[in-house]
Amino acid sequence: MTDCLVVIPARLGSTRFPAKVLATLRGVPVVEWCRRAAVAAKVGPVVVATDHPKVLHAVEYYGGEAVLTPPSRASRTARVWTVAKARKPRFVINLQGDEPLIQAATIRKVAELLRSRPEANIATAVVPFSDKKRFSDPNVVKAAMGDNGRCLYFSRAPIPFPRDPAAANGARTPLQHIGIYGFRYKALQRFITLKPSGLERLECLEQLRALEAGMTIYAVRVGDRTVAIDTPGDMARAERTLRKSDA
Repeated sequence: MTDCLVVIPARLGSTRFPAKVLATLRGVPVVEWCRRAAVAAKVGPVVVATDHPKVLHAVEYYGGEAVLTPPSRASRTARVWTVAKARKPRFVINLQGDEPLIQAATIRKVAELLRSRPEANIATAVVPFSDKKRFSDPNVVKAAMGDNGRCLYFSRAPIPFPRDPAAANGARTPLQHIGIYGFRYKALQRFITLKPSGLERLECLEQLRALEAGMTIYAVRVGDRTVAIDTPGDMARAERTLRKSDA
């Protein structure tokens, strides 16, 4: 898939967990875990887009490619666009730099979804919740999907909400959103011109800007044991997840 580019936005600063992309998991920075998964996916070149020389040097230390983006590029997608517009690939994969346990197969499936669904402006991935406690965690993003795989909404709140728990038996399993987006180049070009939307500002979820603008997002279901690093406690949870995988 040489017409596909993977860009990993990795900002040093973070309100909840400063420098989280450089926090080490088994001695390797979180951003490097993400980069290695992207390389293993073999969908195209992989570039880390960062706002700080420390992240740049960390990526280069492991032999990866990284570029410094202007501090004015406040959002992750803006950093991705800075890299993509210089190369103009057909497809652009935006892989968040705080998803160290994402699988290479998931990255490939997102790229394949874009290729197989021409009606999809954007592709992403979801996984069924394995821990019911996480369903109520506002740091964990939930997705609501139609039967055809089209995403209807994303939220930090529990969605869909089981108003009548008794009637919820046999209903759809709640889905956790994984931090990866595949864009058609023209869709990314359009998205970056849109102003932050009301729902986006309310939930602090950038993908809601696309939905409010009428853009289509489709998702593939995967089985990753994903752990997005949002707080220091997530590092311990990621290590526990890895130990279970080793067993």
